[in-house]
Amino acid sequence: MQKKKKLAIIITGLSIGLIFSHLLQAATFTYYRYYIVQKGDTLYDISKEYGVSIKTIKRKNNLRSDRIYPNQKLILPITVKGVYHVVKKYETLWRICKAYKVNIDDVIRLNRISDPGYIRVGQKLFIPGAKKVVKISIPEKIALNKEVNAAIAKRKKGEESSSTPSPKVIAGRGSLIWPVKSNVFKYEKKSFGIDIFAPAETRIIAPAQGKIYFSGWLRGYGKTIIIEHSQLGLYTCYMHNSLNLVKKGDVVEKGETIAVIGNTGTVDKTVLHFEIRRADDGKPVNPLDYLPLNKTKKKGS
Repeated sequence: MQKKKKLAIIITGLSIGLIFSHLLQAATFTYYRYYIVQKGDTLYDISKEYGVSIKTIKRKNNLRSDRIYPNQKLILPITVKGVYHVVKKYETLWRICKAYKVNIDDVIRLNRISDPGYIRVGQKLFIPGAKKVVKISIPEKIALNKEVNAAIAKRKKGEESSSTPSPKVIAGRGSLIWPVKSNVFKYEKKSFGIDIFAPAETRIIAPAQGKIYFSGWLRGYGKTIIIEHSQLGLYTCYMHNSLNLVKKGDVVEKGETIAVIGNTGTVDKTVLHFEIRRADDGKPVNPLDYLPLNKTKKKGS
């Protein structure tokens, strides 16, 4: 009998612990929105549609009666159920929203995020509609510079251990072809590359033979491809693509289609951000020093 009592106490304790743990994950978030009264609206209709009690609407708007008028502006406190997610290393807003299956625009609005391409480690994000905190899968853990630098470090280590290093072509003007057919581009030294503007669905081609080192999503850059051109001692990078058509490890030939131009990441125009980096130290170089001269015109000053 005593054993049964102890067992019952243990089970009850575990149940309370599980419930308490669940309550720690669950949360509510209240925000305010304006509603413009339409002809025929009643407080009951508005209350039912937005899940706010008539009493609360009247209190927040200092209403003495249930009478409302067309074009009247009402403040509605909207309470949403969800969870708080604490941002961990390498997580991006896009990946978090994908894991929770929520609309990224809702998360941006509720958390007042000014730059969707930048969230900091330790930041708490309210995820509307979620019932529990989920673990975010990170297939690409390293940001663009680290991706390239890691490849460079690996390559240099291999070269140091090799007694017969492979010969390299000295890259220079005309070593590469333009990755996109366009007549407008913009170069800014601080951006480490050039922005090439072209219509949606324009194809992106490999400017030289190489091997796909990376194909995936990077914070701020959207869908990205990095090609290693070992014979030239260079890496070429392609950002903001709408569609990547190659995967890591693929060998591509000069002129082969690798992606479709787009506006993923932190851009609002259809553009290819194109960078070239040296394989020996990972430093960016001016792409115009490696591309052939053509009729392409610089956009802006």
